[in-house]
Amino acid sequence: MVKKPTNEIEVIREISTIIKDQNLSEIEIERDGVKIRVQNQSMHTNQVSQVIAPSSPNQVVAPQPAPAVSDEQVVSAPSKHESAKYVKSPMVGTCYLSPEPGSKPFIEIGKKINKGDPIIIIEAMKTFNTIPSTETGIIKNIFVTDGQPIEFGEDIIEIE
Repeated sequence: MVKKPTNEIEVIREISTIIKDQNLSEIEIERDGVKIRVQNQSMHTNQVSQVIAPSSPNQVVAPQPAPAVSDEQVVSAPSKHESAKYVKSPMVGTCYLSPEPGSKPFIEIGKKINKGDPIIIIEAMKTFNTIPSTETGIIKNIFVTDGQPIEFGEDIIEIE
């Protein structure tokens, strides 16, 4: 059984450990109206900075640049059409395209999707989070694969 952190310092330490172990550049978590962001300033040192600030439940966070991906991770290259809308990852974790292994994926290219429909599941800190679409339209591109690590602000799908 995993011990739950009891205060902000323990949460920050746990997040720092995740960044180090997963070789991430940044992680941001919001819980109980408190937003915690930890950034790895240098991949060669253990320096991290932290920011703790209260936030409103409807606060919009500016997306962070997506990390470079290898050819194996790219499902389709972003086309950045003017009329296109992009649904971005609200957190860091592991991306799953279906509710359980072997079942039909939530999303498919060419499928109509409505705002609020589930598009992926992100596993973060042993918790599975269903991620809803923030847009309505037809799915033109899917930028993630099943089981791949996903970063905060990374494009998940393109919708027109």
